[in-house]
Amino acid sequence: MRSFKVRNVNETMAHILMKETFDHFLVSEIKILGKVNFHLIGTPSEGFFSEEELDESGYVSYGSVREICFHMIKGDKTPDNFTFMFLLPKKKVEEFVENCDSTLQPMDVENLSFLIRFKDRELSITTGSSLRIFTMDKSLNSAWDKWVESFLENHGFDLEEQM
Repeated sequence: MRSFKVRNVNETMAHILMKETFDHFLVSEIKILGKVNFHLIGTPSEGFFSEEELDESGYVSYGSVREICFHMIKGDKTPDNFTFMFLLPKKKVEEFVENCDSTLQPMDVENLSFLIRFKDRELSITTGSSLRIFTMDKSLNSAWDKWVESFLENHGFDLEEQM
């Protein structure tokens, strides 16, 4: 797990709310505390989406709810805080595990995630992973941390690692 402070907040917010940068990730949960308290759980209402529209893990893509989030945050006042919990889609997790130098198997991984948090006028991003087994092998975590950092930097995010 690594945590980064984002120095270019306005540019990053454009990626989160107005660009397709995160659209292919799944949404586990979004909380926005601003003009109203908004809490979105990424599991869809039963029967609303077809099986083809959903990831095997049962979460919706961020692209399907991004516009809602934009409308909840836009305005003259900055929200007090918000959190966005993103997950890598199951098929991408399988590819990631198979391509990284780890003893883990795809079935050992519950999820690969990152949390974007805005609080006290600071924006931070924290990586995470959840495994179905106990292991001392941290190579998957390290590979995921590096992948997220690279993904963000390739999209122009100005990051400062937090200790």
